[in-house]
Amino acid sequence: MNFRKNFVFGFIGALALTAAFDVRAASQEVIYKIHDIHPLKDDTEITACEFSLTLFNRSDLTVNNLSLDIGWKDDVIENKIKEEKAEKVVDRKSGVRGYTGQSQTEKFTSKMVSTNVSVPPLQPGKQISVRSKINTDRCFLMMQTPELIVRKCSMGGSGDGDKTAGVCNDLFKYVSPVDGEYYTEFKEISYEEEKAQEIQQNIEEKKELDQLYGNAVSSVRRISETLNSMQ
Repeated sequence: MNFRKNFVFGFIGALALTAAFDVRAASQEVIYKIHDIHPLKDDTEITACEFSLTLFNRSDLTVNNLSLDIGWKDDVIENKIKEEKAEKVVDRKSGVRGYTGQSQTEKFTSKMVSTNVSVPPLQPGKQISVRSKINTDRCFLMMQTPELIVRKCSMGGSGDGDKTAGVCNDLFKYVSPVDGEYYTEFKEISYEEEKAQEIQQNIEEKKELDQLYGNAVSSVRRISETLNSMQ
């Protein structure tokens, strides 16, 4: 009886640990949503689209140095490009039949509408919103599921190295308006909080630009010193 009792309790304990591990593993993600899409007009024509990107860090690590490419594919344009490239042609001299392999639409209109967004440090259990803009008149595409590529990312302390794109891409989960988490997992953010986050983002971007400028100046100085020593 004791053996059976111990076995049952041990089995239940193992299940509990497995469940706890699954919950912990499932929580290692950053959920994000796209909202407040607003077309910008020049007189009567739409010239750009503003939108907000809100991220909530459900992992137990701080996400730093985050740079994201966010884009939406225009299926209508993509199909038009494919059709034009597949149009049949006949060479007048040789009589060889083939396909154009070219698209006039592709020369002037991209099948992707995209932009890069830099995100300030995102601590565990915290949420942040970033306002961004895309120079396009196809704002309606932003109602669809976006494609996200992580260009730069580090996790943990500030001294931790950058993660590979594959690792960080797996970290992010898109939440659409038809998903219940869209309304339950994100908190409302005040105007003051949003402005504070924008200021912090500008500070981070300026810091990065200053560093790049300093590196460029140092490189020029070293080249000048090398040239002078050769004279």
